[in-house]
Amino acid sequence: MNIEFHMPHGRVAEKVVKTVRDNLIKLYRSYKNISRAEVYFKEQGRTERNKFCEIDLTIFGSSLSVQRSAPSFQQATAKTLKAVADKVNEQIEKLNQQPDIITSTVRV
Repeated sequence: MNIEFHMPHGRVAEKVVKTVRDNLIKLYRSYKNISRAEVYFKEQGRTERNKFCEIDLTIFGSSLSVQRSAPSFQQATAKTLKAVADKVNEQIEKLNQQPDIITSTVRV
């Protein structure tokens, strides 16, 4: 899995980047179909919740994007990672479910 970070220079602590990297690697270990992750840190305006963290995952056959905002990058990152993990777990459950109806083309 490739992980790319896009962030304002000097505005995001190394601790936050390491947390994101470690969590994405942990997620990859549980779901090997993730091929790429792009992480964007942004600041917009001067409002209270102006720090954004966005994670885009490329999963074989589909893509997933989650963005959350908070007063700090650390809080935005925590919210985003939780939402991404929930969505990936939801996809894993869908793949592991048995189909409702089994259709056969064989006549008995």
